[in-house]
Amino acid sequence: MVSRAWIVGLLASGCLLGQELLNQELAVARPAAVFGPYVYQIRQELPPSYEMRLPAEVILTAGPGLDPEELIIKLLPSPNPGRLTVGLFTCERSPFPCLVGGFSVEANRSISAQRELQRHQTQGNPITLAQGVRGYLREGPSLRPVSEFSSLMWEQGGMIYTISFLAAERENILTMGRSMANQLPLRSVQPPNSSPNE
Repeated sequence: MVSRAWIVGLLASGCLLGQELLNQELAVARPAAVFGPYVYQIRQELPPSYEMRLPAEVILTAGPGLDPEELIIKLLPSPNPGRLTVGLFTCERSPFPCLVGGFSVEANRSISAQRELQRHQTQGNPITLAQGVRGYLREGPSLRPVSEFSSLMWEQGGMIYTISFLAAERENILTMGRSMANQLPLRSVQPPNSSPNE
């Protein structure tokens, strides 16, 4: 006959295993579905030791009939300084601009990134993105010269992140920024044997 203690022990082990699997599941970065096919490529393009945060959902409401799932994703790496931009476009090429927006990351040791962050801190509005994480929103219409795009910038985990979208997407920029700040990052798959130029 199977003892009651053995059954209780088995159930307890099962609960612990289930909790461990759940914790592992929750510890996986989950960017928006539109990024799904590009996740590994993004990790390949990230310079060594870099991390990239992406929102759990791409939210766009300013443009008529703009479906985030149908956007074209382009990875735009820059070696000097080390930077990766994930751009969202409505077309492959066109005589008219078809850039909707993008997400960028640079190391916080980058002089140019620190300079741009300081500009955001001076000219932008402070926004709380997560506990201990503050971003700065520069709104395009208030800049001189005026810009069609607004940008949100912040420092987190040794990286400096930028979101840039059409100014009409102001609230969505903030929502996506908060999502990014609370998401687990994607990490570079490149060996950390070299540092990107700054």
